[in-house]
Amino acid sequence: MFLFVFVSPPGRKVSGEVAQRALLEELYGDAGWECADLLEATRRSDDFYFDDVSQSRMESWSEGRVALIGDACFCPSLLAGQGAALAMGAAYILASELKLSRDDYSIGFGRYRQRLSRLIAAKQRSAERLGLWFAPATDLGLFVRNQVTRLMAWAPMARWMGRKIMDDNFALPEYPC
Repeated sequence: MFLFVFVSPPGRKVSGEVAQRALLEELYGDAGWECADLLEATRRSDDFYFDDVSQSRMESWSEGRVALIGDACFCPSLLAGQGAALAMGAAYILASELKLSRDDYSIGFGRYRQRLSRLIAAKQRSAERLGLWFAPATDLGLFVRNQVTRLMAWAPMARWMGRKIMDDNFALPEYPC
């Protein structure tokens, strides 16, 4: 299994396996290292999969009596992780707000969105930055990313970076039972 991650050329959307494989050839055909062997393996593969890493950004998280949670509503991205944790926290908040609003779903849905919107917006912005980190667009960006990644092998640096990445200063509210 191989994972190619890259920032698509602006305004370029490819669909269909032939076009997707051609884009990989265009982007990685002259890249050196082991890319020629990897591309050859994709040519032989009978289970080729190509997809965009994207986010869900919605104006509203609910309509009528239906509300969305988790990736269906505010997926930061595949690269950000935390999808399950955000979904569980959102489900807890939504259920609690519905209970507090005495099942007036319009009030409960509004409070749910109000409690989470700043956190979700921050997670989505963070995921955008992570995408650029994960797939740098320049040689300098690649060099910096690789050097910082090497520093992460040093435990104090890993702990510090982990706190920077994961600490969102958001505590789940306590609701009366």
